[in-house]
Amino acid sequence: MELTLDKAVQYMERLFQQRDFAVLARMAEELTQQNPRIAIAWRYMGIAKFLAEGSGEQHLHRAALLDDEEASLWLSVLGEYACYPKGKILMDDIVEQVGFTRLRCSSYMDYPSEVTIETQAVCNAKCSFCPYDTMKRKGDRMSDALIDKIIDDLKAIPEAVPFTIAPFKVNEPFLDKRFIPVCEKINKELPNAKLRIFTNGSTLTDEVINRISGIRNVIHLWVSLNESEKASYEAKIKLPFEKTIARLDALHKRAYGGNFHQVIVSRVADGSDADGKFSSFLRERYPLFDCILIGREDWTGQVRSEEQRRVSPYGCSRWFEVSVMASGKVALCCMDGEGKHVIGDVNNQSVLDIYNSPRYKKLRQYTSTRMAAEPPCDQCTFC
Repeated sequence: MELTLDKAVQYMERLFQQRDFAVLARMAEELTQQNPRIAIAWRYMGIAKFLAEGSGEQHLHRAALLDDEEASLWLSVLGEYACYPKGKILMDDIVEQVGFTRLRCSSYMDYPSEVTIETQAVCNAKCSFCPYDTMKRKGDRMSDALIDKIIDDLKAIPEAVPFTIAPFKVNEPFLDKRFIPVCEKINKELPNAKLRIFTNGSTLTDEVINRISGIRNVIHLWVSLNESEKASYEAKIKLPFEKTIARLDALHKRAYGGNFHQVIVSRVADGSDADGKFSSFLRERYPLFDCILIGREDWTGQVRSEEQRRVSPYGCSRWFEVSVMASGKVALCCMDGEGKHVIGDVNNQSVLDIYNSPRYKKLRQYTSTRMAAEPPCDQCTFC
């Protein structure tokens, strides 16, 4: 049975996400032979051939001539990277730069794609990979009035522009009893805002789990577990392992009941056998949760790391975000945990005025990659 064009497009998008470029190129080519006016097929054929073989620009040009804006975007990125030495730019670098360029062509030039609101800088863990334990601003608490002001400021974002709110930064958000009411207020007053919820898992009591289930527009509940064995967990996280696991057991049981948010459980990977053991532990004990391994960051030099990681040669999506600390000061990004690179203060400025301040907007407009940015962005390895 032949696929409809809509189904064929969905299939090509899935093949692209799976990085199955050989099959994608064949399918796209078949579509162009059936109808040479299908611009998206020319685009996907060009993308697949370029990422697999290093050539495919002619197909992208064909798509662009058929008014495919996405193909034009890919061509502009390939032009940016044309002068780089062969082998310096990876396949995923190009894909990431396309995403970054797409942001630069969108309404997010004027409105943030994500806003972090840290209601208080308090955590019950002392993770070895996090700046919290040595953080000078530890204990700061945002006033109720300032939380309300930030939400009011965000009402200036047009309802047609979706964005995300992350009500956390360097903290355990559920230690603040206002956390769930704040999420409910966001649901009520900012209908175009989705929520990303984060926790170390130790605070997920049955009551908290039930209340989380009632929050709307949640992208995911992210649990930073990091270790699957008691000794290593308690050495690195400084929390009782059995207590956290019991909380995750209850969360998984609730997820089995259905109608619950997506749950992600993460580990800061170190390249050791423990990475694989963690993934296996998650698959066996919590099959309904998604496991993610993330790289260790140095938090703009605020956490010591022996690992030498490559500075990504593409622009940073975090330049399209606002990161409000509990004091009301706005850090450069989520990786500026201590707030050493402040770009504004919501106590006396609106969120959008800070986002569109000349220097910060210039960063989004004219800095194409991190390697062309000022410190600390030029040394950041965040992916």
